[in-house]
Amino acid sequence: MADFHLEIKGSDLNFFRDGAVILRGSVTRDERAGDLLVLPEPGGWCIQHPAEEDAEDEFDLRLSGHWFGGQELLNQLWPGERAMLDATPFITSDNGPTGLSCIQAPLWVTSSGAAILADHDQALRASLNRSTANRPALTWNLGLPAPFDHRPLLDDGTGNGLLRLGGKGLRYRLLAGHDAVEAWRACLSHIGHPTTIPPETLWRKPIWTTWARFKTDIHQQRVIEFADEIIAHNTLYGVMEIDDRWQVHYGDVEFDPKRFPNPRAMVDELHARGFRVTCWVMPFINPDADCFDTARSRGYLLKQAEGSLQPVHWWQGNGYLLDAANAEALQWFGDRLRALQASTGLDGYKFDAGEAIFAGGTDPNDYTRRYVNFVAANFPFCEVRSGWGNQHAPILFRQWDKSSTWGTDNGLESLVTGALALSLAGYPFILPDMVGGNAYGSESADAELMIRWSQANALLPAIQFSLPPWQYGEECDRLCRAALDVRERYLDRIAAAMQQATQSGEPVIRPVWWLSPDDERAQVCDDEFLLGDDVLVAPVTQPGQSAREVYLPRGRWRGRTGQVIAGPTVLPNAPAPLDTLLVYERVA
Repeated sequence: MADFHLEIKGSDLNFFRDGAVILRGSVTRDERAGDLLVLPEPGGWCIQHPAEEDAEDEFDLRLSGHWFGGQELLNQLWPGERAMLDATPFITSDNGPTGLSCIQAPLWVTSSGAAILADHDQALRASLNRSTANRPALTWNLGLPAPFDHRPLLDDGTGNGLLRLGGKGLRYRLLAGHDAVEAWRACLSHIGHPTTIPPETLWRKPIWTTWARFKTDIHQQRVIEFADEIIAHNTLYGVMEIDDRWQVHYGDVEFDPKRFPNPRAMVDELHARGFRVTCWVMPFINPDADCFDTARSRGYLLKQAEGSLQPVHWWQGNGYLLDAANAEALQWFGDRLRALQASTGLDGYKFDAGEAIFAGGTDPNDYTRRYVNFVAANFPFCEVRSGWGNQHAPILFRQWDKSSTWGTDNGLESLVTGALALSLAGYPFILPDMVGGNAYGSESADAELMIRWSQANALLPAIQFSLPPWQYGEECDRLCRAALDVRERYLDRIAAAMQQATQSGEPVIRPVWWLSPDDERAQVCDDEFLLGDDVLVAPVTQPGQSAREVYLPRGRWRGRTGQVIAGPTVLPNAPAPLDTLLVYERVA
């Protein structure tokens, strides 16, 4: 058994394993504020600053090897020390100004075998490898975001090599294991994990959503025609998701009678075609909503500290937030959603938003935690896109709205790095955003992007489409269906990995170093992933490629030709023509 030891002398902190330092840092010491508590726990120590002290502790990134965190980022770089994240409130964000996105976990694991896990029930601020260059502040708002590849910046050599954590009464754990995998497992008893899997209809077949293709230009006949189009192209489907804008006013949960004159008949028709049906909802209530006066008069809307309503500017105007800390408000929200299900036959909902950036207050992440906990407890046939301390929820957690681009800057490459980040954040049931992205603004997908995206997504836990592959030509349609055929062949493996996640907490999608945690080449591999322990997936995520380098970790691996290859090894030029997803199965 490894010997773990912690020394704090003055402000210097050293965390040892078997006599070697695996984590080095410094702690804020303010003797006037009270004693710093260092409490031993199984697998490590809990560090607790005095409740009234605004502390900021820092850790040396470079001494501990590579860093892997649970942060969903707009520019999803992997490993974490490649990014330069400016100092920021550590909150769940929609298009956050420094690069934080919708699902966050204050959890960092190092390749040296150390882990830092801050408590979720506190307000935090953080920076990671912050740039020392004198850069202008990023311009940002909901309508005019800074370029995604600027948030966070790729380290250009000016990063300070530090993780800094701060907050009033700062509390965190230092945990360790023989390696990064054991250190991550040491965090599990603190973050929890789901004990059941999401409903199978949500992930065994693709979700089809109206959003990327139609945006808000939807109506009853269009939804039915879209379903018939999907069927006519002989592709797989499970759920039809009716996105924005099916209601008249944001905050109301009744179908627009002009756009949807008979929603019950529509849902019945979709059911008859073999679809389950969901609708998009969010916790915003705009002032023109029919329910607004009721929500305001009953105290169901989020208030500021002095008691006035908290105004919110979101992507569809100005409104207010449902108060997720008010049990009566949540009951009212849930009752209205259940009534809509009863009257129309809807199977469930796509729950959007819920990020702390809209909520404000002294602990805004509490909004996210309460909102998602409510959803998970009441509407299991669902998806959400925000998360803070919700690792136990047995529901699909969606990556943020993807761009129709190729890179880690919210494009195809971020599908893989984002799945790895969410897995280490403790969220095993990942729903990537729509194949091919959202086609926002001047961005548009093409056949190659659609095909490679379908392949990269094929062996992730769930998959959803909106942009129809057949719009990009016959070959695109055929090869996207072929990617779904690959998924069908591995569904039992996906199901087994999901069941394992409910039993041991192991992620469904794992970094390549999971099998070789001491392997430097595996530690920096950012374009491959493991499904469970026995399936390695190496998708093409660069345009114009018909071959790619593949790294196989320790073990014996069988590729598509049937040849068994001993790892660790690099395949410098593995053939990957447009019709091929490279998958390797471990045979020993």
